[in-house]
Amino acid sequence: MSLTTAIDTCDLPGLIAHLCGHEAVRGLGTKGGTICDPRPGMHEANPSFSVWRNGAGTWMWKKRGRNSGQGTAFTFLTSLGQSGAQARQALLEFTGTASTWDEGSGGAKHTVTFTPRDTLAEARQKAAEVRPMTQRQFGELRDRLEPLKAEDAAAQELARRGLWLADGLQAFKYEGDLVFLVRGPDGRAYNIKRRRTDAVKSKYQVMVPGLSTPAWCNPRYGQAKRVLLVEGELNAAAAWRVIRQSGLDLDVQGLAGTDTWPFLEGLDREVLIYADADRSGDGMRARMQDLAFASGAPRVQQLPALPAGQDFCDVLGEQGVAALERVLHAQHERPVEEETLTLWPAQFEVQQAARMSVLLGQPEDHRAWPLVRPR
Repeated sequence: MSLTTAIDTCDLPGLIAHLCGHEAVRGLGTKGGTICDPRPGMHEANPSFSVWRNGAGTWMWKKRGRNSGQGTAFTFLTSLGQSGAQARQALLEFTGTASTWDEGSGGAKHTVTFTPRDTLAEARQKAAEVRPMTQRQFGELRDRLEPLKAEDAAAQELARRGLWLADGLQAFKYEGDLVFLVRGPDGRAYNIKRRRTDAVKSKYQVMVPGLSTPAWCNPRYGQAKRVLLVEGELNAAAAWRVIRQSGLDLDVQGLAGTDTWPFLEGLDREVLIYADADRSGDGMRARMQDLAFASGAPRVQQLPALPAGQDFCDVLGEQGVAALERVLHAQHERPVEEETLTLWPAQFEVQQAARMSVLLGQPEDHRAWPLVRPR
């Protein structure tokens, strides 16, 4: 029973730290404790996520509140959106448990060696590949760029997004296409991005190859107390317009894609993260959260995703600055689900003990289990 072995031997606090960042388990002792919900998108002000060992020594968890979840390391993984098969494989890898999936079929058993992902090391490696443009590279391209006019198609595209003449976005025209400058946290130009109107695959292309895919940083980056990491350079420019106009104490980095990396400068502050509500966006959220905590961020907040097909530019262009400011201040709503009853093996034991206590003596109230254990 490889899965049972993996569940019984899994270090749940270690698993949470691996998936959600080491900051997520701050406050847990050798016997567990109660912390804020560590799962992405479940920000809360007051701790309500309890972790402890049951009588058999197996790590358990429970989120206070009706239908908020509880169980073992296996159910913690499924609460993150993993399927049963994915959760099983992840537990086997994390605990180094030999798989007996093919037991009885004559196939050889195998042991998976688990190697934790070091997002900070990956980010540092990618940062070493990012280089600013040379004066020669910048000069050669600058002479080929044309200023935008209001009647240009590229200018009208910016206007539709609420970005025409937006502060911080240095936009030009190149062969009829929109191009914009990508500056880093030090204010230097790291590349020029082109939005092709005739592209078959990718609409956005860097005009200087070999300089990696740098994130777009706002002017005077590093002066705010918080920083926003958002998918898309133009989304970052839209957020920056709101930040400037509304006087928010916030810097912003716009990642070129969900699989790219931000600059590490300034990630030791409070970090806000936004990405689309899809598989790649969820992956970016988890990776950026882990990176932020590894970089020294004292707090990470996940902004709720907009409806499918919408981004910051859509909100700014269609609804204005105030609407996008509300997005930047949004908090996750807790869904109200129909009440269901899920019993785990240890709960059956507690209920059976409660029934037997009528014969043996005064029955005890176990309704608060497992946050209050039987005496």
